[in-house]
Amino acid sequence: MSNTNWNQSTVAELEELLKNKIVLPGTEKYAASREGWAATNNHPAIIILCETTADVQASVVLAGKRNLRLSVRGGGHDWQGRSFAHNGLVIDLRNLNTIEIDAGAKVATIGGGVNALDLTTAADPYDLIAVVGTSGVVGVAGFSLGGGYGLTTPSNGLGVDNIIGAEVVLADGRLVTASETENPDLLWALRGGGGNFGVVTSLRIRLHPAKPVLTGFIMFPLSETETVLQGYRNIMQTAPDELYVLASMMSGPDGSNLMLISPVWYGDPEEGRRVIDSIRKLGNPVMEQITEMRMKDLVASYAAFIFNGRRFYGKTRWMSDIAPEVIAAITEAASNKTSPFSMISFFHLHGAPTKVPLADTAFGLREDHYLLTLAAEWLPEEESDSEIHKKWADDLFELTAPYSLPGGYLNLLGNEDQEQIAAAHGSNFPKLQSVRKKFDPDGVFSREQVPLGR
Repeated sequence: MSNTNWNQSTVAELEELLKNKIVLPGTEKYAASREGWAATNNHPAIIILCETTADVQASVVLAGKRNLRLSVRGGGHDWQGRSFAHNGLVIDLRNLNTIEIDAGAKVATIGGGVNALDLTTAADPYDLIAVVGTSGVVGVAGFSLGGGYGLTTPSNGLGVDNIIGAEVVLADGRLVTASETENPDLLWALRGGGGNFGVVTSLRIRLHPAKPVLTGFIMFPLSETETVLQGYRNIMQTAPDELYVLASMMSGPDGSNLMLISPVWYGDPEEGRRVIDSIRKLGNPVMEQITEMRMKDLVASYAAFIFNGRRFYGKTRWMSDIAPEVIAAITEAASNKTSPFSMISFFHLHGAPTKVPLADTAFGLREDHYLLTLAAEWLPEEESDSEIHKKWADDLFELTAPYSLPGGYLNLLGNEDQEQIAAAHGSNFPKLQSVRKKFDPDGVFSREQVPLGR
């Protein structure tokens, strides 16, 4: 059936059920509704701005009846543009953005379209925080379902460890609850299996006490990368649970290549200052700023580093250690970036997440490890150089292969990374496949069609 035919018939039915919530190509709302973090060539045929769970149910059923490719847009922070199914139907959850805070129980009940800054801001008056990542515009649901390496993860667990319930619309339009007592197998799968079982319209998230975090950045010259990375490795081997550190090779404000260390200390500030001072002494900082701030202000501060509409290509690996050969390869690649916007990052997982038994969630690695992210980013007008930028990331990805673990962080893997996706769940993969077949037997929400909705 041609796009024109099914557009006409589908829109007629959708207008009856969803009235003014439909956005079509050529309308004023379409460009804004299609915009996400990374530029994409995907052009959905229909975008539905859902406001209620019933809207989501109607949209899912109609997509099935018309055999339309389906995708879900939460925060829209997906580098492959999978939130926007080409010639398909997009369920846009951004208007499902309610947040209810139960301060006594330390639980937030949130809509599927809530982002990290929304939740952090809502929890702050209650002196509570959620486990969120560095970008406030990332959807909490997608971030959490795919794993969720957060700013207080060493103390408070991964995003998946803080999911205590969910409401999910299945491919046939049914709304089901996932909890410890109702569909516990679905709850288990959602904790690290991604959003590939249905549309998550609501999540119950565990919250934690808010403390002023000691945070900021320390910038070193790129020439000190090998020394600083080796020192970073040594510090992280015995890092306390209060310490999160992101190490990045990136361009500084003046365009020069730098080594940047971004610590977040979630604990006693005086002890934190001593620990961060040991990081400062790893090299000769060219710029630094360390201060105490509220979590909501920290998450908001990262907004300055997020730019919508750029081209993006990512690769990721898990590593049990940072070998000298890896440090040398990273130093070389950082010195020869093909774009000033590209960067290489490390994060070390330790503490609370490593104490969770592997079989308790679908997340596939519970040992101490490093997460390596290779992010090639360039301007849309440099489209002719896309392969050059991708090759920069691919070359380093291949160089690090002998020193890496199977799998990788689900939220950063692309559709072409099928071997890593399977290995990302480790020994949990067979059970995960079984749960998927139970709740989505026809594969409507397969990873190739529906991303995590971040």
